[in-house]
Amino acid sequence: MGDPLTPYASRLTSMKIWDSLPKNQYLSLAPWAWVQLESADPPGPFPFVAGVAPEIVASLHEAHGLLSSAIDTAISDVFSKRAPLDDPDRQRRLEDAYAEVISARPYLQQHIRCGRKSDGTFQWEFPTDPTKSATVTNGGLRIFHSVKRQAIPIGFDQRQLGPLVGKVLGFLDGTHQTDEINRVVATSGRDGERVLTRLIESLHQHECLVSSNTSSVRSRWFEMLQDKDTVHLGHAALLYRQRDQVLLFDPWLLPWFAESSIPSLWGSLLPKPAAVFLTHDHDDHVDPRTLLHMPKDTPIIVPSRRNRRTLSYDYLSLLRELGFGRVIELAHGESWVFEGGAVYSVPFYGEDPCDLEMPRNCYLIADRDYNVLVHADSGPTNSGKSALKDGVIQSLVQQHGPIPLVFASQQQLLEVRGHAAHAPLSHPGKWLDVGENGYLTNAYLADVCAAAQAKLFVSYATGGADWYPDHLSFMFSQRNPARTALLTAHWERPEMLKELLVKNGCGYHHGHALDLFRPTTDGLVEPMKTGEALTPLSLYRLDHSDPPFMEASSRTTPFR
Repeated sequence: MGDPLTPYASRLTSMKIWDSLPKNQYLSLAPWAWVQLESADPPGPFPFVAGVAPEIVASLHEAHGLLSSAIDTAISDVFSKRAPLDDPDRQRRLEDAYAEVISARPYLQQHIRCGRKSDGTFQWEFPTDPTKSATVTNGGLRIFHSVKRQAIPIGFDQRQLGPLVGKVLGFLDGTHQTDEINRVVATSGRDGERVLTRLIESLHQHECLVSSNTSSVRSRWFEMLQDKDTVHLGHAALLYRQRDQVLLFDPWLLPWFAESSIPSLWGSLLPKPAAVFLTHDHDDHVDPRTLLHMPKDTPIIVPSRRNRRTLSYDYLSLLRELGFGRVIELAHGESWVFEGGAVYSVPFYGEDPCDLEMPRNCYLIADRDYNVLVHADSGPTNSGKSALKDGVIQSLVQQHGPIPLVFASQQQLLEVRGHAAHAPLSHPGKWLDVGENGYLTNAYLADVCAAAQAKLFVSYATGGADWYPDHLSFMFSQRNPARTALLTAHWERPEMLKELLVKNGCGYHHGHALDLFRPTTDGLVEPMKTGEALTPLSLYRLDHSDPPFMEASSRTTPFR
């Protein structure tokens, strides 16, 4: 990555870059640019899974991989009708094949104990340890410019500088002036200052920084939103206005043109949140790229390890590596309090094909006699447990009153467990069973809304904006109706939920990015369009002229 600078040379270089940046102006990362941390060593198969040592996870993953072709053949036999769908001997054969793989490899036997007992039952176990986690230490970063299609690497010279990079990126949100960012870099220690100066230099050199005399994004959002409004930001991301602050839930934001040819919502185009709430460990709800670019003094509320069975997701290690200093674990029933109310942690069920039962949260916003349920992808488990069966929704209504607005996914995903992401961590005898991966039927969602006494159900967390990638099994876009038909041909029609909801006086809305939901004086919730005022390009133009790569003849079409 180049020879290290002497302290004197480093100081001269630092002075040069800050002299070249505009003074007394607000500095931000351009929305078509982003930074990605890169691990010093190849990450293991399940980064940040906690409760088991990484070397044991590696053995479990290898054992699963050694049987993957045999699993595919067994599935093919069912499709070719050579094997019955309900073959009673399939589980035993699979368990015996797994034991054979382990017994032939002594290094796997060090971590995995399995075999057929004298009573015919199958033993399968591995050591667990609540203090262990598959953490990741970053050894460098890469700057991306989506318009120029550039990727610029910067190494950390074997220093652990990820948190410092995250702190500086959090300041590049368009609300801090150049001198303030300079002070942050200058007080980061000698090693930190050298790498962060190089980061700023590279961002400036490759036209990844923009500056402005004004910082107007927050005021625009607050002009458009009333107190208690909720805005869908796309997929599972929600923004709730609580008096003069906003709360974010599951933010998955995208740099411009990272996945599509249209501008998208990115960090500097949103007001700084008073807190961010994460529901569960899937990448579309815990997006490291989005979080890396957020202000690092923001409290991040996550599921608590106190709700785990054995395994959990190591939110603390991930978020600290990104630079956050205020990570709050919220166990079920606990609350994050604000003036006039609180956000409560609610048990999350399902979307767990392998029954690992890692801690996850839904959230209830209880704000001055107005309630919003962030139900996310929660649904019935493989064993039939749910927020309804366990009386969770009913208890919320008893404690806080009716819940007029419910956000929930309508996905109906079932999959062979052996193909699920966490299959290696689950019992091998179940790998050819079918598990739910978020199986929310219309009847279940209608019952949730009836128990909540909801007035509006919003279907979300399946895309909702054309700037998202459209190749994922849970993302649906009008750009690819044939693919959507292939994925959902045997699902219940989502629109049929309307008929079930109306019987209990509840409306239905299919969420799109920048839809706004406003409580009315008669206890209902009105869905509204925000128009052009909050579109990514309009927000950017508040403080900047048109991006330099846009055609002079068009104010909306970027070069690709």
